Amino acid sequence: MQLRAAIFDFDGTLADTFVEVVSILNELSSEFGYRAAAPHEIEELRGVSPREVAKRLGVSWHKLPAIVTRARAELAKHMTQIRPFAGIPAALAELRARGLLVGLLTSNNRRNVDLFVSEHPIAFDFVSTGSGLWSKHRRLARLLRQHDVAPEAAAYVGDEVRDIEAARALGARAVAVCWGYTNPELLAAQHPDVLVRQVADLVAALAPDR
Repeated sequence: MQLRAAIFDFDGTLADTFVEVVSILNELSSEFGYRAAAPHEIEELRGVSPREVAKRLGVSWHKLPAIVTRARAELAKHMTQIRPFAGIPAALAELRARGLLVGLLTSNNRRNVDLFVSEHPIAFDFVSTGSGLWSKHRRLARLLRQHDVAPEAAAYVGDEVRDIEAARALGARAVAVCWGYTNPELLAAQHPDVLVRQVADLVAALAPDR
């Protein structure tokens, strides 16, 4: 079935927040009782699951929601300096020009998204923020119902394993991008429907026949 909608994750997919988020999480480590990631570990940690990252750094799983909330609040202080990955605004504009609905579904909060969008020429047909870290599939299902899009006519585009899992849970197309938080080899091992290596290939991956 031809795609009608491309729905995007935010951090690591559209917005280049990785360096800032790592810095913020390291700063919060003493407050929440976990170990800061050493510079030489960063690339290795990109290649393991979030649960494995938490285990290696000693993050208490029950503290994770509070850590994430604080990290997002701190990230708001930097959002006007955060930039989209090169080529993303043009790619999203081209997808809309080719007739696709372009949406955003993120576990980040609306304030951070609005601060980012206010600085960059990016437009969405719909936006959903604040989804649970492990419940994106439920929010994605609701979005598709609201916009009368069948799951098989939608793609969820993200940079993490949980984004692939959210798309798969509904029967939507799982599109993984290699420029974000997760090591491309880990993404490839999950066998997404499409693995996009560079932004320049994004339009062709989502709307090849338009």
